[in-house]
Formats: sequence, C-alpha cells, structure tokens
Amino acid sequence: MSKLLSLVLVYDWECPLSEFSFFDVRSGKSYFAEDEENLFNEWYISGISNQLDEVIDAKHPVSVYFSGSFLELLAICDPTRIKSIKSAKHINILGGTYHHSLASLYSKSHFEREVSWHQKLVKNLFGVKPIYFFNTENIYFNDLALQLESSDFKSTFAGAIDWYLGDKKNQRVFSSKSNEGFMLMLVNHDGGDTLFHDHEVVNNFMQLGSQQLEDFGGWNELIRKTKTKAELVALNKQMKTSTTETYNIRQPISAAYGSVDLDQLKNYPLQESWIKQLYGLEASLVKKPEALQKKWSRLGSIGVLKSLNPDLDQGETNNSYNVYQSLINILSDLHLKL
Repeated sequence: MSKLLSLVLVYDWECPLSEFSFFDVRSGKSYFAEDEENLFNEWYISGISNQLDEVIDAKHPVSVYFSGSFLELLAICDPTRIKSIKSAKHINILGGTYHHSLASLYSKSHFEREVSWHQKLVKNLFGVKPIYFFNTENIYFNDLALQLESSDFKSTFAGAIDWYLGDKKNQRVFSSKSNEGFMLMLVNHDGGDTLFHDHEVVNNFMQLGSQQLEDFGGWNELIRKTKTKAELVALNKQMKTSTTETYNIRQPISAAYGSVDLDQLKNYPLQESWIKQLYGLEASLVKKPEALQKKWSRLGSIGVLKSLNPDLDQGETNNSYNVYQSLINILSDLHLKL
C-alpha cells in the first residue's frame, strides 16, 4: 500500500508581556505589549503572509490550527486574508484551545470554555464547525476523548509511543478507548524522519509551526520534498483507509511539533508556581464578563509559559524572574477586578 501524508500547520501569536510593575496595578495598563497590533503586523508581513499566500495558491490539502490570539489580530491587520482562507476549499480548519494553552492538563471546565470560544470564533470568521481537534503539544489521554466528543469533535492527534505500540508500531490511526468511532491520529516528534525513512508506516501526519515551515524552505519546497514520498491527502482520507484498534492512554502524553517540548512548558518552578496561582482564580472569574475571562486565560498560553523557563530566557530584561515579577503584579491587578 502506498504511503499517505496529511500536512498540518500551526499558527499562534506569542505577544511579549508588558513590564508590569507594582505601580501599574489599577492603572489600566495592558498586560501585553501596548503596541501589539504593530508587533503582530511586522511579524506577519516579515514571513507569515507569504507562507499563507503559498498555502492558499498551491491548493494541496492541508489542515491548519489558528489560535484565537492569532485570528483576532489577523482579522484586524489583514481582513482580506480571512476571506481568502474561507474560500480555499483545500484548507481544513482545526479546532483547538483559544489561547494555545495547556488547559487540558489543569482544568476540565476551563479547557471546555477555551474550546467553545475557539469554535465560536472559527464559526464567525470562516462559517465552519471543525470536527478535527489539535490540542496544544498534541496532549492526549483517555478522558480527553470524552470531552472532545461532547463538543462534537470526531478525531484528535496524539503522540506515538513506540514501546506501547509494540507489534503495531507501524500503525498511526487508532480508536479511543471510549468510542471506536472517535479516531486518534498518531504523530512522531521526529521532524519527518518517519515519512522519509520508515517505509512501513502508511498513515503519516506531519505538523509544522511557522518557523518549522520556514526551515523547510517554505510551503512549495515542503510539497516538493514530500510528494515524492507519499500521496498528499486530507485527514478524512486517512480515516477511510485505516484499520483501527484501541489506543488506551490513561495518563497525559504529548508530541511536540516544534523545538520546545511539554516538559519545557510546565516542569520549572516558576511555571508550576504561576499555573497554580493563575488557575486558583478560575472559580472567581466564572461569572465575570467574557472579556475579563479571556484576559485571564491568555496568561496561561504557552508563550507566557516559555518566558518562565530560564533555559529559554530572552535577554536580561525579559529573563524568567523579571517576567514572573510582572505576572505577580498582573495577578494583583486581576484580583482587584474580581
């Protein structure tokens, strides 16, 4: 049987936090950079716009996750792009968390809230309701499938665990433990090595963020390199051509699509402390306006969590300790809004 390949692109916007001092509490200062629109537009024009041009014009099947943060600013900075994506029939929009967060690990209720926000935004902008779900870092566990089913999703991605797969090591499409009709698409964190070197794996899923796509030389170069190895197909064709068995995953697993893995987003002391304090406010925010809930929710995005990893420090000003101090002051400001 010939190899099949489904390509997945991930677009998120990671805006720098404000340097938020104690004296900024109650001031109305933004939690993120005041010139966010300009920063996004510069980043978008510098490469993202050209990437999307190629993706739209080439007409090869592709699935794309856009975070809510990305889409909000795209709709402001390039509204015609929204229309061109909407009219591109070869682009399949994926569901996901609104703020590209790790909410599925920390709060069932907030995860469902973020998923619902994202569904509403995608419906409003593109007129579609996604049935395939991309969870941040491909986090998956059995109970997640139940949550996604309740939100009308039919499939999601999960990491491929070689030792677990055993004699099924070449299989990449499985059923969830709870429902044989809910499909799991297994991905490898190997930069495409499985596609190029393992001839026994028929169903292949390759995920790239904007930086990984640039490293490949852009969309057209990626297509040139991959189409000689496999037939490029939409996700629904992968479902139709696969024999499925159950993938029973009791505890969360992941598979990073980029250079930063899940451990780098949650296992450092500043990250653990921040997540505990952030989600400690959830119960107090439930009845507050959605706009305030989204401000709070965004503080749990992976962009914020990266900035709390000392191994990923971005210079003296934005080192992880300084970022943490700003976040504590932001938390004080949030408390006063409750």
